Amino acid sequence: VLTWLEENKKTLGIGIAVVSAVVVTLIVQKNLHASAEAEANQALLATLGSTSKTNGPSAEELFKVASQHSGTAAAERSEFLAATKLFEDGKYAEAQKAFETFNQSHADSLLGGAATYGVASALDAQNKAADAVSAYARFISGFASDPLVPQARLSKALIHESQKQYSEAVALYDDVSKDTTSMAAQEASTRKAALLQAHPELTPAVTNAPAVKPAVKPVP
Repeated sequence: VLTWLEENKKTLGIGIAVVSAVVVTLIVQKNLHASAEAEANQALLATLGSTSKTNGPSAEELFKVASQHSGTAAAERSEFLAATKLFEDGKYAEAQKAFETFNQSHADSLLGGAATYGVASALDAQNKAADAVSAYARFISGFASDPLVPQARLSKALIHESQKQYSEAVALYDDVSKDTTSMAAQEASTRKAALLQAHPELTPAVTNAPAVKPAVKPVP
């Protein structure tokens, strides 16, 4: 064994050096990634914590953080916040595009549901009724357990009602009103009652009423 080691120690030395180089490279890359994440988080926090503006950072400032720290989780969050800011500023078409771009760039993001809801809300705000209904439906079916689903159903119902599609609206209001854990339940219940009052023909017929007994003729 010693003879073999003596004969091959040069080869072994090279092998160990290569392995060591790979390990060190991986450690450096991991540390650099951690450092990049920390730097990105600091940049985002600094932007969000800026006191120079009463309404917080602009969408442009948030997009800048995302661009400068691309590939980090903080950049992903910053990009989502930028899209949200566009919506808050009433720039609905830009917000729609930003949310769509976010979902394309971050297909596995935990914020994917919120971004999909954002697309639907932006379409709704632009009065694109048919597109908004389809977008809400995609959100509801794709993110069934998301806490925003009741609100999406309510928004979808409101569009149906505005389009005089009353049966669809009543059905959705009914679904939402049954979810007592949702903040949208009360509004759905109120709107359903108002819609049924305005359109009594939508009230389902009572099918379980007791049968009327025939009158008993007195025995002569």
